[in-house]
Amino acid sequence: MDNHDKATGENWVVASTSGVNVRKGAGTNHAIVGSLALGAAANVTKISEDGQWGYVPASGGWIWLEPCCKGAPSSWVVTASSLNLRGKADETSKSLAMLPKNTRVTVTAIAKKNFTWGQVAYAQKPDGEWHMREGWVALDYCKKA
Repeated sequence: MDNHDKATGENWVVASTSGVNVRKGAGTNHAIVGSLALGAAANVTKISEDGQWGYVPASGGWIWLEPCCKGAPSSWVVTASSLNLRGKADETSKSLAMLPKNTRVTVTAIAKKNFTWGQVAYAQKPDGEWHMREGWVALDYCKKA
């Protein structure tokens, strides 16, 4: 291990619909050697000195940590008749979509503010094509799957 790296051994989850690139080194100036998709879990064993990049041995390279969340993804199901998918973890935030009852979502991060909020990703099939959506839902109206 390099002196400028800190060992972590923590799981991180890709929370960006566009995924993240795996790079040969810690920085965008390094070659892309692969990618990780939305919801992919990565065991980060080293973090760069600036704290922005994590080394993932299983992928053979470094990922940018900003579009990722610490922890492992968990599956939840909407229990309300419908539930707002919001842009932020706040009940006054704009509604991006309505999730019907029994919609399965993957929670990649949790925040507490009036409600317990889950940052979620889910797939929808509006016109015969799959599209990934992400946002925040009040987990008070969901149950763990």
